[in-house]
Amino acid sequence: MKMTRTSKAKNRLAMRHWQAGVAFTLVEIMVVMALLSFIVLGLMAMFNQTQRAFRAGMAQTDQLEGGRMLNDETVRDFQQMVPTYQTNGVNFFAEIPNYTPLLLPLPGSSYPRTNILYDVYFTTRLNQYWNGIGYFVRTNPAYAGNVNPVGTLYRYEASVHDADFIGNAYQPFLNFVNATNPLNISKILDGVVEFRVQCYDNNGRMITNGSPSVATNNFIDITNSFSKAPGEVEFYGFSNNIVPAYVDLEVGVLEPAVLKRYRALPNSTTQSNYLASHAANIQVFRQRIAIRNVDTSAYSPEP
Repeated sequence: MKMTRTSKAKNRLAMRHWQAGVAFTLVEIMVVMALLSFIVLGLMAMFNQTQRAFRAGMAQTDQLEGGRMLNDETVRDFQQMVPTYQTNGVNFFAEIPNYTPLLLPLPGSSYPRTNILYDVYFTTRLNQYWNGIGYFVRTNPAYAGNVNPVGTLYRYEASVHDADFIGNAYQPFLNFVNATNPLNISKILDGVVEFRVQCYDNNGRMITNGSPSVATNNFIDITNSFSKAPGEVEFYGFSNNIVPAYVDLEVGVLEPAVLKRYRALPNSTTQSNYLASHAANIQVFRQRIAIRNVDTSAYSPEP
């Protein structure tokens, strides 16, 4: 049965009315757009937080990895320390350089944390070669470079044949003090705020000036610090048959983001103020290293 022209027109009109009834109004569209915008903004905020947490985690992982690498390397080096049995040989040397230690206030304490940088040198031996190994924190590779509260840790190493060492055992240490040759100096770690050493005898007693643990002789020189860092030993110098039995090594490293911001600040005053509020952003690595080749006759027996 064929539809008439009138019935077709009525059907088209009914279809238009139905379509008009199911369309969205302007208010409904605006509500939907607002909801979508809210959802997108929430997802963006969550993404930014996730990305920030991921970057912070990666930075901390890199920092911890650098600290573990440093621990492994220093343990290998310090354990090989040997006495030279030369009166003018430098078996072990450690000194606080001429700079102002970094004081950082700690939450919940009225006593600030004192961060100290030591210059360290000691002698090892491999077959017929004596090796002078040193560590120091500077803003440039040269040993005579600037010492700032935050710097880069460098490692020095140079070898001397046994024939040139005997009778001239002080020369390797002088080479370290005048170290500028990049072939002997390698960069170890950035953002170092502390490189502290403390020496102990074979009974685990800390060695200081006037310590009864060291036998009386002319081959040890120790200066206690009363100005640079009260309570610390400012200078260690061991020769002949004396090396420490144990060395406590403590390294403090700034987090990468804090270090980047610190270096971008215009002057030392602003940098110090910035560091004062970021004591919690310093990762500290500490270990006690036992020296294998200690000569126990250099120490007096425990009372």
